[in-house]
Amino acid sequence: MRTLEHRRHSRRDPAGIHLNADGAELARRVGASLPRFDRVATSPKPRAVETARAMGLSVDSELPALAEMPDDVGIMIDELHPRSFADFVELTERSVSMATYARHQLEAWRAELERVPDGGALLLVSHGGIIEFGAAAALPRVARTWGPPLGYLEGIRLRWDGRRWLSGEVLRVPD
Repeated sequence: MRTLEHRRHSRRDPAGIHLNADGAELARRVGASLPRFDRVATSPKPRAVETARAMGLSVDSELPALAEMPDDVGIMIDELHPRSFADFVELTERSVSMATYARHQLEAWRAELERVPDGGALLLVSHGGIIEFGAAAALPRVARTWGPPLGYLEGIRLRWDGRRWLSGEVLRVPD
């Protein structure tokens, strides 16, 4: 079995591409409480890479898939404003393009997870929406219960047995 932890990047200023000072401090605080990871991969966007580094981690790989969202999916998110993981599950059930996107995310996650040893752990750092869609595809029944979308540095933890996702949990950051 392997474990995947996938976190949203830390705080940045509105329209900024880099972490702000509060974001770097939050990443340091959360990073101090993390378990050991065999591999760390991020979106290539600066705020994701900077988050992992501020957490005290070395980045092994930057994955473009963790930064990509098709235009039609992004437009639908902007129009529908999903307010919960349950909303993301419903969107993947109602929309072929959103379901396809969610499955594409899971494929990228599994490919990277296969690069860690059995019993190992992978940390991904990417962006809001991307994580929720992947969770909706991995464990829709469980994800429905996870409440609001992820805030800064919040994430999910999933367990993979080599054939399927066995369990998952949402990881919240206290105020």
